[in-house]
Amino acid sequence: MNDFIKYLEQPYLYYYKGKKLVQISLLIFALGFFFNYVIEPFEINYDELKLKVWIVAFIHTIVPLVILYLLAQISNQYSKTTENWTVKKELLFIFILLLLTGIGNYSLRDILYNNPFNHSINYLFEEVFNTLVSGFLLAFSVISANLNIQYIKNSERASELNLKLKEHPKIILKNEIEIETELKSETFKLAVSSFIFAKAEGNYIEIWTKEGAKSKASIKRMKLKEFEKELTNFSEICKTHRSYLLNITYIENVKGNAQGYKIKLKNCDEQVPVSRNYLALFNDKINQ
Repeated sequence: MNDFIKYLEQPYLYYYKGKKLVQISLLIFALGFFFNYVIEPFEINYDELKLKVWIVAFIHTIVPLVILYLLAQISNQYSKTTENWTVKKELLFIFILLLLTGIGNYSLRDILYNNPFNHSINYLFEEVFNTLVSGFLLAFSVISANLNIQYIKNSERASELNLKLKEHPKIILKNEIEIETELKSETFKLAVSSFIFAKAEGNYIEIWTKEGAKSKASIKRMKLKEFEKELTNFSEICKTHRSYLLNITYIENVKGNAQGYKIKLKNCDEQVPVSRNYLALFNDKINQ
């Protein structure tokens, strides 16, 4: 049971925006139409059809695409959630997609079938059950395979980066700078050489710094974007996630996962993620 929970909590790539959403849609359409028209996995009473078989298959294939785009538009409003996507969230997303697809196909029965019992509970159960079973079997297989592929790919890249970090240690020359905030009374000084990472918390940031052999966190009232501007002159500072800013000189080890990397830090028990959107930037920074 514990292994299954760990499996569900693993990071997973979020595919439902931009070009990836288009690619996923084309794949779903191709597989769905082939599944509905060529394989015909479920029994069809051809005498009840109001339309040609290929048109019925086409409509059944379009329904999940419309629902997918609607769900994607909703979930894309919550960038913090999508950047911290996991296998559990992916499965929940697919479950909702399949459930609504089954209900959507049921609501179209009067258009597709000439049957006096179109609105019976039995047909609703049948549409939802068949959609969930067939969809989840395929989805679970694809997720497991993709999880392994992304994990292997990012783990290999992480190993290469770890070698680079050993070969080219970074050194910060300038030690202390003054960080300006919106309120002048809250302006503070930061020893850049002791700065480890910063994490966004709404309109505040949590700044972790080295204090002797340990690390210490302090809360400052400013946005991460503003803090990042103050550190633009330091090549050792790198954004790894929409909510994280990192001093790469404190990287102890880079570990790959299906979504990107997890960074173990020197003098700090916290770990910093490198999300998919920042992988290229982070790789270039280490390889400089």
